[in-house]
Amino acid sequence: MSASKTDFKTIFRATIRNTVLLANIFFVLLYVLGVLSTIVSPQSLLYISYFGLFFPFIVAVNIFFIVFWMIKRRRYWLISLCLIVCTFYHANNVFTIPFGRLSKKSYNTEVKLLSYNISSLSGVKKFDDFIDFIDSVSPDIVCFQEFGFYQNDRNKNRLKNAMKKRFPFSHIWYKNQTKNYSWGVATFSKYPIIKKKKIDYESLYNISIYSDIVINSDTIRLINNHLESNKFTLSDIKQYRSLDDNLSSDNIKNISALLSRKMSKAYKIRASQAIIVRKEIDQSPYKTVVCGDFNDVVESYVYHKIKGNLRDVFTATSWGYRYSFRKNYMFVGIDHILIDKDLIPISLHIEPKTFSDHYPLIGIWGIKQTKRQAEEG
Repeated sequence: MSASKTDFKTIFRATIRNTVLLANIFFVLLYVLGVLSTIVSPQSLLYISYFGLFFPFIVAVNIFFIVFWMIKRRRYWLISLCLIVCTFYHANNVFTIPFGRLSKKSYNTEVKLLSYNISSLSGVKKFDDFIDFIDSVSPDIVCFQEFGFYQNDRNKNRLKNAMKKRFPFSHIWYKNQTKNYSWGVATFSKYPIIKKKKIDYESLYNISIYSDIVINSDTIRLINNHLESNKFTLSDIKQYRSLDDNLSSDNIKNISALLSRKMSKAYKIRASQAIIVRKEIDQSPYKTVVCGDFNDVVESYVYHKIKGNLRDVFTATSWGYRYSFRKNYMFVGIDHILIDKDLIPISLHIEPKTFSDHYPLIGIWGIKQTKRQAEEG
């Protein structure tokens, strides 16, 4: 083989290696921006929020580079590996390995919470099946988002009445959308609710409430949230789906601009709502549980602002990638159950059977025994 051919192969291989290395460094920078999206408010620097939305993909690509460089026997694998190890908390939020399981001996009361954006059940077409599902779960507390009805529907109170037969205590707050339709959030409980309050923040469509619930000798403040959505219309969705048939640069540019405009507005509104919800958590005199449709992923400012020192029941007890919303090629975890650090995470199941575009979250958590209770037991 001539020297010129050998030199060409050497240069070609070096070019490929350096190109892959540059791509690796590029995705490392995207990873850092994804981490920063959890602490930088969209109100101050909006576009960094998008890196949190795509963080699962960014993590996956960095893992690919680790494996790639190991196979090639190059030490460049240390670049992505060191980054993920140093920020393991963030990577573990996306592809979870649970570390929160505790012995059942550490608590004496189990509470099963069902949190579910039901999208108003699309009317009452699947009502009987839905009630059968609730009965099969047998929750102690139920938190619905998009709990609503059509004003002229003769069955508009059917779901509310059915739930009240099963749960003697309730807290419902409707948000009037139009003269024909109302929706809001609802909390139903087998345990007494001693205080109810709407959390005041500006929103035309969304709402949060808290309910103080007495569970045996403890009182829990449960915050049920439906934070600002991106409000994509049917027309927006049709345009988005048109990408299947038209991948022209102009079409991609126009649709990207449309989605970005709507999402950017929602990001800012959710950030302000999250600050207010966090204030309620900080002021709570009781152990706090927060659940609902945050309309934001775990690697986001909104999620981390609300979470603070609370514990995510999924991260503490479950394995793998979470998603609670699946639609239009999107698989994202935007529904959450967070509990006080003094409560015990036991399990969280995302039920694959659904009656809306969201999946129901079934979380179980325990209340610790006091020393006196342990001694009496």
